This record gives sequence, C-alpha cells and structure tokens, in this order.
Amino acid sequence: MTLKGLFCKSLFLLWILCAFTYAAKGGSRRGYKLTTTQTSKATLKNRQVDFLAPMENISIPLGKDAVFTCKIDRDVQPEQLQLVWLRLDSQTILAFKDRTVQNNPRIKISNEERREFSLHIENVQPEDAGVYVVQINTNPVSQMRAYLDVLVPPVILPSETTEHASVREASNVTLKCAASGHPPPVITWTRDDNGYITPRGDEKALAYNGSELVLERVGRADMASYLCVASNGVPPAVSQRINVKVDFPPMVWVEPRHVGAWLGGSATLKCETEAHPAGVHFWFREGVVLTNSDKYDILFEPAPEPQAYRTKMSLLVKNINSKDFGDFVCSASNSHGSVEGVAKLYEVDIPPEARTTLIPKGKSTHRTGAKKKEKVLYEKQGQMEQDQPMPVEEHVKGALRKKETGNSAPRDSKTSSFWSFLYALQVLLIFFLDRIEW
Repeated sequence: MTLKGLFCKSLFLLWILCAFTYAAKGGSRRGYKLTTTQTSKATLKNRQVDFLAPMENISIPLGKDAVFTCKIDRDVQPEQLQLVWLRLDSQTILAFKDRTVQNNPRIKISNEERREFSLHIENVQPEDAGVYVVQINTNPVSQMRAYLDVLVPPVILPSETTEHASVREASNVTLKCAASGHPPPVITWTRDDNGYITPRGDEKALAYNGSELVLERVGRADMASYLCVASNGVPPAVSQRINVKVDFPPMVWVEPRHVGAWLGGSATLKCETEAHPAGVHFWFREGVVLTNSDKYDILFEPAPEPQAYRTKMSLLVKNINSKDFGDFVCSASNSHGSVEGVAKLYEVDIPPEARTTLIPKGKSTHRTGAKKKEKVLYEKQGQMEQDQPMPVEEHVKGALRKKETGNSAPRDSKTSSFWSFLYALQVLLIFFLDRIEW
C-alpha cells in the first residue's frame, strides 16, 4: 500500500469516529442516523421514566427497622438508570445506584425486582426522623418525598419530678411530674389505693391529667402514694410513685372508758391513736410504765398503708386483785406533741356463768368451804340433840302427829289398825326404856 492510500484510509477512519462521537452527544437531533445500540441509549434520555406510585410516610417505634420503597413504570437496564437516595433536611446523599455513600452500617439499599428499589434504615433512632427523597435521571428529574416519624416511648425526667413530699396538716403541696417522648406524653395522676384526688379548683375524682397536681389544705386523708403515669400511645407507659406524708400531733381515743372485772378474773383495756411521724406509745399505772409480764400483756397493732399513722393498743390485766382496780393511762407522743387517755377498771360480782369456769372440779373456794363447815356443825348439833333423852309426852305427840298427817293416801280399815298397833307398841317400848336404869 502506498503512502497516499494509507493516509486516505486513516482519514476515513477518523471521520467515522468523529461522526459516532457527535451522534452520541445528541447529534441525532440534527438528523444523524445511529446504529441500533446508539439508538437505545439516546431513547432512555428522551423517553419519560416515572414512578408508579407515591412513596408512603412511615411512623415507626424507636429501635425498629424502616423501609422506603419506590417503583418505576417500566423496565430499565441497571447501567442505564441513575437512582439517588438523599436526606432532604441535611442535603446528604445516602446512596447512588446500588452503592451507599454514607459510612453508616444501619443504612442499606436493595433491588429485589428490576422496577422496585428500597432504602433500609435499621434500628431507627430519634435523629433519623426527617424527609427522605428518591430521584431518577429523567429530564426533568423525577423525585418523590416521604417522612420518617420515629415514635419514642415516654421516659420520666427525675430532675423535674417530685420524689416525695412531707408537709404539716392544713398546708398546701404541689406535686410535679415531667416526661419526654414522641409524641409528647400525657401525664395522669392516680392514688395507689384507688382513693379520690381533690386538685385545687376541681372536684374530687379518681384521676387527674396535668404535669402538676396541687393539693390544698391537706389532711391525714390525703396521706397516700400518688402515681404519675406518662403515656403517649407508644408502649410501654411509665410511672413514678410519689409518697405524700402529712405531719400532725398525736390524738387518742379510749373505748370503752370503763371496764368491769371481778376478783381473780382478767380484763382487756383498749385505746387507738393517730400520729405522724409515728408516735411512741406506753401504758401507765400510777405513773409507772407497764411492760409485758405475768401480770400484763401489751399489744400494739399498726394499721396497714395508707393509714399506717393509726395504732391500736391493748392491755390485758390478768389475775385481778383489789389493788388492780383504778385508772390506767394510754399515752402517745411524737415530735409535734403528746396526748393521754384514761381507761378505768372497776370491780363487779362474779356472774353465775363464770363461777363454773373459775372453780375447777375437785377444788373449793373460801365460800364453798364455809358451806361445808356449816354442814358439819349442823350434823354435830343434830347428833347432840339425838343423844339427849326425849320426854314420853313428846314421843306420844309425835307419834300421833305422824299418824294423823304422815300418810294422806286412803287406806282400808285393816291397814289403819295395823299401823295404829305399831305406833302404840313403839310408845310403850320408849316408855319402859326410859324408866329402866341402865
């Protein structure tokens, strides 16, 4: 081949290369005809590729996985489609085509089908909330937006919540409860014992909504554990228990004031006190503090919450003697004062039903012994009277009385004659025996 032929061939190849390059850059708009491959690439830019359906907003609890999905209306070769995911509020590109841009292991993309593309955000956190955008390389650019709402369960804020409250009776108290979360939590107050709450300016109710609970002129009936419950529809709801203590001086009730008992028996004296802080309780007798012993049994019974400020006191006096009758003093005291109540023990006779229980079988008391002694004296006196001789006239009169009144039942004549004979014979024997000198 000559030098001239080689030059012409090179020039022809250069012309074909330039034509191809110009056509690839849009020269077809000016009437250039392209090959089949060149026509396919240019058609993607000229043909409108659109999204099939809007991308949905997502509301998801904290820690769960969120997925944004978009679909296009026709099949496109992966190398011909430029799809971008980005965060709108920060203008941050998250992924381009099939690659993630941010160094965040919680963000992933997927393309399970040729027309479906997804952005995955694992273990969502509050900072992930915002607007997310997906766009494709159409002319003009096609894009969709969706909002990610991260639902955060409520959390009690200790620094802004009352731990406990202790106030004097008839004072005012304010209880506070604060919580964070999304949506903002609603604060509800209840009593742990399901009692009524009387907020300032409202009627009493079983529950009250608000971050602050104001109680006016509190009394011992307001002493309880109050529950602050924070909820926003995202489980779990949380609560804080706040104990309200009302301080007041002691009070005492003695019932009954008078208690009867008999010698040798036992009796129980009772009184009830109220005090907060908890009082110190004693039983006194003539200025001396009583303790548990063979003579006394002392029992203290505090009431359960929320009425733990109440205490029942009882004193059992055993083997009562004459020195035990009189006043017994029930005493209570705390840092706000002291108080006393008096119960009187007095003597009563032993009731009949109690005698059998007090006198065991085989034993005798002083009273039964006296009766036995009287019986012995009577028997001795009767024996002495029997030892003395009785005049004949008395025997005769006695026999006649017995004959007349001894047997009132009707008898026949033979029986009456027989008894008359026996009585006469008895009288004669007594007469002769009385006359004989032994």
